[in-house]
Parts: sequence; structure tokens; C-alpha cells
Amino acid sequence: MNDIPKRKKRFTRAGKLRPVLEKLPGAAVNYVLISVLTLASFYLSLLSTSQPVHSYQRAPISNAISILEAEGFAREVVLLRYVATFRTSDSWLNSFVPDENAYAATNFPFEVITLYPDFFNKATDDRERAAILLHEAQHLLGKTEKQAYEYVWKNRKALGWTQMAYGTTESYVTIELQTREFCPDLFVCTQNLWNDCTQAKKGTLHLADKSGS
Repeated sequence: MNDIPKRKKRFTRAGKLRPVLEKLPGAAVNYVLISVLTLASFYLSLLSTSQPVHSYQRAPISNAISILEAEGFAREVVLLRYVATFRTSDSWLNSFVPDENAYAATNFPFEVITLYPDFFNKATDDRERAAILLHEAQHLLGKTEKQAYEYVWKNRKALGWTQMAYGTTESYVTIELQTREFCPDLFVCTQNLWNDCTQAKKGTLHLADKSGS
């Protein structure tokens, strides 16, 4: 009984769209339909050729997103929580692309994030996983590798992923090296510690350093 009003509402919406579609040239309608079907088929092929997230892997992902939420990355949280689809193995498309990141990869604009074993095993805790997801969220927005690395590196203190706390972990060291490769312009401040433009100047003891910037 409760389904009847909903169905009527759906038919009403379809009725409103019909005059608009009728005004479009037949070729344009066909083009739109073909484009939508092609994109949908492509998206489904990415999912059908990759493995979903297992139940025991959901907690680390959810915890990492919650950390991003607590630290104020609201835009990224919305995308990761409600838009992205997570997978744990490469789709047919990823298999043709050399691995440039051992932790994760994102297919834009299909918003599919592949999480590799290192995301679960080498990242020392959920905060490091949050840093990885923060990077991938930039790709969900259409950002380049350079932009993604730069964003995470500039915001690592806000995330609590600092050198004092994580500077010796494999994930931190790896991501710093990758950041230096993709964003050399962030490491040209010779007056700063490690030439890092996001660090304090040499010979100074900044309050941020005490908290692990």
C-alpha cells in the first residue's frame, strides 16, 4: 500500500522529463543515452574485475575516515564516505598502469579507490591510513599527483601526522620521498630544516616543532 504513492511520484517525474526529451533532436538523445550506457558499463567493468572490501577491512577504512572528520577535512570525508567505492585488487584498467603508489590508487571520474595490502599492513595505524585516504580524496576531486602530494604534505600537521610522531615509519619515509619527487618546489627553502618549506627555519626552536611539525 505504501508503495503506490511512491510509484505515482516517479511516474510524475518521468512525465516532466518527457517534454524536455521530446524537444531534443533524436541524434542528441541517442548520443546522451549511449554516453550514459557507456560510462555505466565502464564503471561496472571496473567493479566486476576487482575484489570488494572484506568485512574485516572495513573498520580500518572507517576509522581513518573518522579521523579525517575529527580533524576538519569535511569535504574529503563526504567523498570518501558517500561517493567513493573501495576495492582491494586491481581492475582490468589498473593492471595496464604501472604502480605509482604502493598504498592505493584512484580511478577518476569513476570514484573507485583501490586499497593495496600495504594500506592495511605497512601503515602503522589509522592516522597513517587517514593520510593515504586524504591523498586519494584529492584524486576524487580530479587533482593531479603533484597536487595531491602537495596538499597532504602541507596539511599533515593539521591531520596530526607529524614528523615527530611518524617520521621514522616506513609510510612516512616513503610518502616524503614521493612528495620530494612530485613536488620539488616544496623543498627549496635552504634556510629551513631539511630544505622543507613547511618546516621551521634552521637554528630556531619553533613551538610547532615541539608538537612535532
